[in-house]
Amino acid sequence: MVQNQLLEAPEKIVRLYSGRYVRDATLLLLTGLALYLCWLLARPFLAGITWALALAVVAYPLNHWLERWLRANPAALFSVLAVVIVLLAPGAFLIQKALEEAGDGLGTIGQNFSSVRLQETVERYPSFARVFDWLAARFDLNQELKRAAGALASQASAVLGGSVRLVTQIVIMLVTLFYFLRDHKRLLQYVRRLLPLSEPETDQLFRRVSDTISATLYGNVIVKLVQGVLGGAMFWFLGLPAPVLCGMAIALFAMLPMVGTSIIWGPAAIFLLIQGSWVKAIVLAVWGSLVVSLIDNFLYPILIASELRIHTLGVLLSILGGLIAFGIAGIVLGPVILASTVALLEVWRHRAEGEPERSS
Repeated sequence: MVQNQLLEAPEKIVRLYSGRYVRDATLLLLTGLALYLCWLLARPFLAGITWALALAVVAYPLNHWLERWLRANPAALFSVLAVVIVLLAPGAFLIQKALEEAGDGLGTIGQNFSSVRLQETVERYPSFARVFDWLAARFDLNQELKRAAGALASQASAVLGGSVRLVTQIVIMLVTLFYFLRDHKRLLQYVRRLLPLSEPETDQLFRRVSDTISATLYGNVIVKLVQGVLGGAMFWFLGLPAPVLCGMAIALFAMLPMVGTSIIWGPAAIFLLIQGSWVKAIVLAVWGSLVVSLIDNFLYPILIASELRIHTLGVLLSILGGLIAFGIAGIVLGPVILASTVALLEVWRHRAEGEPERSS
């Protein structure tokens, strides 16, 4: 009897663990499928959700202060209204102004780059005669400008569709921001329960992510906006067309290495040269190369209040990779993914070395 029980015991253990393995594997498969389907649902709104998270980190001090005097709902609502007043209202005005300047600027550029104006420039500066003859032999400039105008007109529907998507993302961002601010305690507690980390390790991970978002917004985006303001101000001072539009373009291209802001102010300096405004061209070139392009080297260290301990190359590649993988949301997601990875690797290193866990 005892012998039979001993013989049957391994079989029972095998059946027990086999059944548990099948259930665990099925649960893991279903969980992975559910997470993938959730990703498909959230992907169209990824930009809005990401920027809501970033703005929630930035607006948290204000929301925390308001919660001392108000309940959670009105505190979150007033915080969202503050974000709208400080960020979205000026942004909407700038976009509207840029669209108005785009039409006027295209007309001005078309007039100044017509074959007649180029011929007048060649007559004033004979050294450009060979270049003009080479271009005239291969291109019909007036015809090319007409084609460009037709192409822009044909893209009007695409621009309208992009505007609708932009408004949708902004609405999603504001709604998500409200709930992030109102329910931040419950959300953080829920994430803490899901993470297989100790309390100090979770604090370390959250602190690294929060510091990265703050540094990305304050130390990167704001610096680029300052570069755009400085560039647009000089465009306006020199009487160049579309200063607001060019300033916004400078802020965007300032995020790209090697090319940077010179892709905007460089052609503008050439434009001034063709017009015969040598002094203005030199002023713009000096301002662009010494002030606009280099100001980030001074402002970036000042605006970063916390030391992230991530190499500059890693931050740069994370931003560029994030832009390629996630679009505009990658400006925040790229550095956050990198910072989270570094924080998790540090957790593994501390555990392997047997170091005591560090609390915040």
